[in-house]
Parts: sequence; structure tokens; C-alpha cells
Amino acid sequence: MMIDAPCRRILLLAAAAAAFACSGTPADPVEQLRAELESAAEARDAERFAERLSESFHGPRGLTRAEALATLRRYFAAYESVGLEVYGVEVDRDAATAEVRCVVEFAGRARQLAGLQGLLPPAAVYRFELGVAEENGVWRVGGASWEQVQPDVAP
Repeated sequence: MMIDAPCRRILLLAAAAAAFACSGTPADPVEQLRAELESAAEARDAERFAERLSESFHGPRGLTRAEALATLRRYFAAYESVGLEVYGVEVDRDAATAEVRCVVEFAGRARQLAGLQGLLPPAAVYRFELGVAEENGVWRVGGASWEQVQPDVAP
């Protein structure tokens, strides 16, 4: 199934959240960021997700923070549920920055509104590269790039 650009953006953002997936409350700040983004995405809470995006966030093709969040809000409103699975996570970090690479499987159930089930993809898989950094004592996502991949592809 072909996924249009707006769907890709929301799936990307949800996947970015999953890219930081982990359980519990880890002590490592990059792991804490992962947990918070995953939790916010699965709760479909765009405002909580926004707290972890840098004001200077940038994505592919000039995607800005404001555009990313507007798209995320629309899609979170359209999905009744969002589930994420992350694998192949690799983190290269120093004291105040990190590069994260991973594969994220997104699964969602569209709300029972006329036509949404056919327009919104129920699943997709992406490979992500995320740049994260500490900003005033808080770790945030500053940049992201991604590509759609097959479910069994690992980085």
C-alpha cells in the first residue's frame, strides 16, 4: 500500500517516539527521553511529545517543529490506538549529544469515522536516525531522518 506524505510524517513522528522506547524509568537521560517519547506517542499525547522536541527541530525536506506537531496532532486525533515496537537500536553518545539509529514498527487503529480506515495505514515500518542533545538540562530531539523499510529489515 502506498502511504501519502502526511501519513508518512505522522508515522515518522510516532516512530521517532518509539525509537526511544524502553520500559521503566531509566537513569540514563537518553533512555529517559526514549521512554517519554514512546509513552507520549502511544498515549497519542502531542503536547507531551512536543515537550521533547527541540525548538529548532528539523526533519527531511525542511520539515519544521511546528509542521511536525501539527501533523502529529491531526493523526493522533484520527487514530483510536497507536502501538510501537522498536528493534536494532544503536546509540552513539557523548556527554551532551547522541545519535540514535533504530527500526520502528508502527501499528494503529483508525477511529470509526467514515473513510478513515481506508485512508490511514494500519501499519508501517521505518528506519530512523535521530540527533538528540541536552538543552538547558533537558534532552530533546533536534533532528530526524527516516526511510520506510520492510518489517524484517534491521539496521
